Amino acid sequence: MVHIWLPADTHRRLLDGLPGWSRTHRLLVDAMEMHHAVGVRRVSCDVPDALALLQVAERVYPESAPLIRIAIRKAGSTAFEHRPSPSAKPEPAGHGRDLYPEPRPLPLQRLASVHLLVFSFPILQALDRVRELVRRVL
Repeated sequence: MVHIWLPADTHRRLLDGLPGWSRTHRLLVDAMEMHHAVGVRRVSCDVPDALALLQVAERVYPESAPLIRIAIRKAGSTAFEHRPSPSAKPEPAGHGRDLYPEPRPLPLQRLASVHLLVFSFPILQALDRVRELVRRVL
């Protein structure tokens, strides 16, 4: 069972973004308002319903998605764990995903366009000066 705590504004926005016939709409309508924190609603549902609510939240009101993700994780759901495919090679111990991966080298076309852009600025300035001199003379 997943218990999701939603502020009043988040609850209202999610309700507005859902069709009235959907199961997630019914979950939000049935959510109990907590009296110790006015406007805060507690949505109690199963993991599949919480995942459906998360998908709606990411589309309708992305700021509320972290609240729902946290509630699902606290419920002990394995829905967010990455399960490698059977054909994938296991990673060696201690070589998990890096937080700061090494930058890949730029393709030659991109590198050439950046150099062309940088080196064209002095040429453009010189052409602008020549144009200004010609304009003053004529």
